[in-house]
Amino acid sequence: MKSAKSIIISIFIVGGGQVYEGRLWVGIAFAVIFYGSIFLMKNIWTGLNPAFWGIVGVWILFWLYNIYDAYKGATYDKPPCEKACPAGITPWIYINLIATDSKEEYPFFPFFKILERICPAPCEDKCTRRGIDKPVAIKYLKSAVKMSPPQCNHKKRDKRIGIIGAGPCGLAAGYFLVKKGYGVTIYEKEEMPGGVLRTFIPEFRLSSSVLDEEIEKILNCGIELKCGVRVGADISLDELLQKYDALFVATGAGKPIKLNILGEENCLNGLELLKEIKKGKEFHLGRVGVVGGGNTAIDVARSLIRQGNKVTIYYRRRIEDMPCEHEDREEAREEGIEIVPLCLPQRVEDGRVTFIKTAAPEGRKGRIEIMPDSEFEVELDRLVLACGQIPDSAFLRKYLKVNQNGSIKVKNGRTSHPKIFAGGDAVLGSKTLAHAVGQAKEVADLIDFSLRGIAPGIGRFFKKSYMPRVEVLPIKDLPRIKIPHRDVEERKNDFLEVELRASEEELRKEADRCLACPLRYRP
Repeated sequence: MKSAKSIIISIFIVGGGQVYEGRLWVGIAFAVIFYGSIFLMKNIWTGLNPAFWGIVGVWILFWLYNIYDAYKGATYDKPPCEKACPAGITPWIYINLIATDSKEEYPFFPFFKILERICPAPCEDKCTRRGIDKPVAIKYLKSAVKMSPPQCNHKKRDKRIGIIGAGPCGLAAGYFLVKKGYGVTIYEKEEMPGGVLRTFIPEFRLSSSVLDEEIEKILNCGIELKCGVRVGADISLDELLQKYDALFVATGAGKPIKLNILGEENCLNGLELLKEIKKGKEFHLGRVGVVGGGNTAIDVARSLIRQGNKVTIYYRRRIEDMPCEHEDREEAREEGIEIVPLCLPQRVEDGRVTFIKTAAPEGRKGRIEIMPDSEFEVELDRLVLACGQIPDSAFLRKYLKVNQNGSIKVKNGRTSHPKIFAGGDAVLGSKTLAHAVGQAKEVADLIDFSLRGIAPGIGRFFKKSYMPRVEVLPIKDLPRIKIPHRDVEERKNDFLEVELRASEEELRKEADRCLACPLRYRP
């Protein structure tokens, strides 16, 4: 509503819409340039010559740009935290709202409370505050955000969209598309929605009650959900293509990567183990080795510790190169889990595993070197492989182009089939929740542009930006918040959530550490 008023004001008063939005100096600049040039022309008037008509053309373009600027809202150079966020969230804005105790609510974002718990926080790795002391606890501050209810669009379009997969990417895409007015139906092969969040993430990291709450908010916007339906078996893709104007494939990446080592058939699969533990099954295995460095490996190790096993993690690179969340890695070590870096399993035999030493001179993404004559044996009762996952897109190969690793080939979110779009882990391979939700948001826009016949470039050009009233606060010499956790000896014996919530006052102090980079360091 405010945007519409800004546009109307700008049509009649150049710069007026910007002033109405609170961008006083921007509005004054528009007014001075436009009306000042008219006043100047009045003083140097020489008649209706070609130069005059050229200036009239410039006036019209400037007037139109003034209207567009009022519609688009404030713009700024994205700070490092925002650039690093795969979900497309604006961390510095919600932190500023907390610090100023603003009454304004941050727009609803799917799985926001869950991102607070399980995101690896790449935003904190890029936080400008690191140049002073420690990064702002950006992820943790999500718990203090006042968020608006989901924005459900009651003005319906006549197009319907089918989504395959009710994991985080599929559910988030459903929300963004319903918000745009489309009818959405999601098909899920499992009996309950949530995907990897429901099936694999342990309770001590993500409570099922929090997940249920987040999913309920999304579904209540008018999404139709059909669980226990396998596309390709219970319903064919051809049927869905006939029924919907567009399909979005968000089937994730749940096929485990194999190491192809001797005795691999005797190893346990990390994802399957986590799935069974979430169902309540207990594994009393004894001495267990877990191979991997991601969140799955850490989750497996911490789950098995809670069932009385002695667990060691083996990783092919250095400990600091592990792609898992840094905090979870340290929590695992606190709970008594040893991490042995720079090694790979070679042979799995009854009661022992042979490893070989490695070197990773280029860090996380570089090559792995095998060290000659460096084999060593470890006595283990079982070895669990948690080395990552790839998409299982066998049922789609008849319809779509798929890469060697099973990921779906896309361009602007669209697959090789004109009516089918894809996103999330099905395209990117095994990534984080933030990547899944970010993909959902991006591809939902692309589906919308496609169904309305708008070129993506033009659609993005006219997309509104979100910029509430924010303030530059003084730089304060405050230490980073110490995030509260349950006692180690207590927590490693159950599956209750490990991380606790801090008080409102402590969270506000932490928000005060933010430098509000786009305001403080704007050119």
